[in-house]
Amino acid sequence: MANEISDARDGLVTLLATISGLRVLDHPADSISEFPSAVVMFESRNASDTLAGSDFTGELKVVLLVSSSNTKEAYDTLDSFMDPLGAISIEAAINADVTWGGKVDDGRLVSVDNVGRRKLWGGSYIAADFHITFVKGA
Repeated sequence: MANEISDARDGLVTLLATISGLRVLDHPADSISEFPSAVVMFESRNASDTLAGSDFTGELKVVLLVSSSNTKEAYDTLDSFMDPLGAISIEAAINADVTWGGKVDDGRLVSVDNVGRRKLWGGSYIAADFHITFVKGA
């Protein structure tokens, strides 16, 4: 196995970058000034031995940040990203290519939570956490 975790994260970053107007980062930045922005971070992995080798499941978290300067507009924008369908839906983008460009065997949105105003990485934002799981075979 090379760096399967980085490959999975990179695959999701590339996939999310296809959403028009969304800035996608593969790590938390010191400060974020372009919105909307999505920060893709590794959360965990589990080993799963099989007869053919070692597969594993992993979890990534996407923190979606929108500008908090106009609260109603921010929540309306966030709603569009959280919707299961639509041009800027995170879930629809993930479902459009569940292999993330061949970087994983299967990747899916599991849940969205922690929606609201938050202080992160030196700023105050309206944000939501997208929890995503993937399976990768060795």
